[in-house]
Amino acid sequence: MSTRIVTVSELKVKLGALMAELEEQGVPLYITQYGKPKAVLARYDEYEALLKKLEDLEDLMAMKESLSAPEKEAISLKDYERRRAARVRG
Repeated sequence: MSTRIVTVSELKVKLGALMAELEEQGVPLYITQYGKPKAVLARYDEYEALLKKLEDLEDLMAMKESLSAPEKEAISLKDYERRRAARVRG
């Protein structure tokens, strides 16, 4: 995947054009400030897909951990989801 780097100043001036470019090309924009990375601007659908993949990976890791230590007490799916949500928030 190619990389597109823009400064905060450029983003302020060209936001509309950069958003159109993002939608058309799908290349995330890496936003820098004072030469340091500060943010990434990606299409919403791609961001949501990344979050879904991350959740799936966390679930797989939790299942693997659970299977490798069967002597531990099992928890309900509801409790697991509650714990995962708490980790994500904070």
